[in-house]
Amino acid sequence: MASKLIDVREYTVRAHKREIHTRVFHFICKQCNESTKRETFGPRPLYCEQCRPPQAPKKLQQPATKAKPRPMTYKSKSDLD
Repeated sequence: MASKLIDVREYTVRAHKREIHTRVFHFICKQCNESTKRETFGPRPLYCEQCRPPQAPKKLQQPATKAKPRPMTYKSKSDLD
């Protein structure tokens, strides 16, 4: 499949709820070699929940506030001499 780069404008999305589709996978854990099942919305997991517990959700960071511009300071010719 061909790939190309496109320019995308930056935009902000209002908070909303989204329905995601999850699947239950039955597999053999790579670390403990036990038969297990795990529900996930992504690709097939490799490890059970005891070997690799789910990560806690990341906290949303507040956007950094812009620094206030510093006032202009003018030097007189007498200061330069």
